[in-house]
Amino acid sequence: MLAFVGGGGQAAGMADRKENPYRPGFNQPPVVFAGRSDVLDGAAEALEIAAYDGRTPRPLILVGPRGVGKTATLGEIAELAAERHAWPTVHVEAKVAGRMLPELSARLRAADRLLSGEAPGERPRRPRVTGGKLEARAFGVGAELQIEAQDRRADDSLAGALTATMSTALRRRAGLVVTIDELHSAEPDEIAELFGTIQENVPTGWPLVVAVAALPTLRESRGRRRPPTYLERAEWHDLDTLPPDEAREALGGPAAQSGRPMSPEALELLLGHTGGYPYAIQVAGHFAWRASHGSRTIEARHARDAVPRIEADLAHLFRSRWDDASPKEQDYLRAMAAVDGKGEVPKGGSVAAELGVPVTSVSYLRARLLRKGTIYRQAGGALHFITPGMGAWIRSLEE
Repeated sequence: MLAFVGGGGQAAGMADRKENPYRPGFNQPPVVFAGRSDVLDGAAEALEIAAYDGRTPRPLILVGPRGVGKTATLGEIAELAAERHAWPTVHVEAKVAGRMLPELSARLRAADRLLSGEAPGERPRRPRVTGGKLEARAFGVGAELQIEAQDRRADDSLAGALTATMSTALRRRAGLVVTIDELHSAEPDEIAELFGTIQENVPTGWPLVVAVAALPTLRESRGRRRPPTYLERAEWHDLDTLPPDEAREALGGPAAQSGRPMSPEALELLLGHTGGYPYAIQVAGHFAWRASHGSRTIEARHARDAVPRIEADLAHLFRSRWDDASPKEQDYLRAMAAVDGKGEVPKGGSVAAELGVPVTSVSYLRARLLRKGTIYRQAGGALHFITPGMGAWIRSLEE
C-alpha cells in the first residue's frame, strides 16, 4: 500500500515537472542558438558554392575561448548541411597530437561506404564498428557509426581516403562536410598535411566544406612546415562573449519557449552574472529554472536564490584552471588580473611591470599559459583569460 502511494506520488511529480531547457555542459547545443548568425551565413554560402558552383570554398575557422559555443556551432553547420543538402558530416576531435589524420582517414572511409550505400563493416579488413564517432546524414537518412581503423594500408592515407570519398560523392551528386574540433591540439605537420591535401585538389572542384574550431592559440602555432595558403586565406570567425541583445535572447528564450518566462527583473539580474559568456548564460538559466520549480514564471526572487549556485559553478571552472598552473604561472595570472582590475588591457609589458621584472624574464611563463589554453593573445599583444570572469575571481582570492 505504501509502495503504491509512493509510486503514484512520484508519477504525479514527474507529470508536473518541466524539463530544464538550459544545458551547461560540453557539446550540448543550446535550445536558443543566439549570436552566431555570421558564422552560419558563411557556412550556408560555402555549402551553396560547393553544391551549385562546383568549387571547393574556403574553410571556416572558428576561434575563441572555451565555452563560447564553438563545438555547438560546428554541430549547427552539420545540421545545416543535412537539412539543406542531405550531405553527411565527418567529425573529428584533435585531442591527441598525432592521431587526427588516422582518425579522420578512418571516418572518411566510413563516409565513403555510407555514400556508396554499403552497410558499415561490410567489407573485410576495412574499419569495423567499435570506437570513435562519425556523425553522418546522407540522402535523408541519419546515422551515427562507431569505427576503428584496422589494417592501415597505403591507400588508407589521408589523401587516399579523401580522394576516394570525394569521388564517390561526385558520382552520387552529393557532397561532404568535414568538421574538426580542438584543432589547436594537432601537430603543425598534421595541419599542414590536411590543408595541403585539400589545397592541391581545389582545382578538381570537390564539393567539400571544411569547418574547424580551435582556441585563439591556433594563431600562435608554429612548426617546421609553413601552413598552406589555403589555411591562411580561410574565412576566420572570432567567437567571443555575446552582445547584450543576443545575450538576452540566449538567456530568456529557452525559458519562454518552455512555458516559464523570465520577468525583466530576473533577466537583468542574471545577465549581470554572465558577462555575455555563453557557458555562464546556460549555468545561470539552469539554476534559475531549478529555483523556480513550481512557479509559472521566473521572478527576481528566483534569480537571487540561484546566484550562489551560479557563482559556485563558475568558481569551480576558474579553480580547475588555477590549480593547473604552477606557482610562478599563478604569479603571472595574478599580475594579469591586477592590470585588468585597473581598467587596462593586459599586455606582456604591463604584466611584467606589475611583477616588477623585465619582460624577457617572464616571457616563458606567458608562453606556457598560452600553450595550456589558460590565456590567449590578440593582435597587438593584448592578453585575455580564456574563461571570462577569471580575472575578477583571481582578485577575489586576495581579499
